[in-house]
Amino acid sequence: MKNKILQLLTIIATFVIAIVKMLDDTDKIILHWDFWGNITRYGSKYYIIFLPVISLILYVLFHYYERNPYKMIQISKIEMTSDNTKLLSRYIGVVASLVLLILLYVTICSAQITKLQPLSVIAVLFILVGYYIYTNIKLRRNRV
Repeated sequence: MKNKILQLLTIIATFVIAIVKMLDDTDKIILHWDFWGNITRYGSKYYIIFLPVISLILYVLFHYYERNPYKMIQISKIEMTSDNTKLLSRYIGVVASLVLLILLYVTICSAQITKLQPLSVIAVLFILVGYYIYTNIKLRRNRV
């Protein structure tokens, strides 16, 4: 339940930031950064609405798979037990929260509220990979 509240608040914040930026006097937002965080492309401020829309679509997809974790193609070979279902649902919930937080951060940076720090995004990606490995190890132990 805490994950759902965090996710919904993240989506609301993303929409609020995007709408405020669209109503702002500036004409451009940042569309792209290079690996080191240098701005490489600007675009119309109206493009910022895509980030909250993408967040909402991802939320719906993650919510579906969190409720039906065995419908994901890659994990269809996992034995359907209550422990595995809890583990997969928790994994999908954590991944959803982190992805939505990354999209909120990118929205904040695109709106030029703060400067993009690439290491923070990379750190979250490493956390996602580590959590994926941890979950796979736990699932393999549950098979035996």
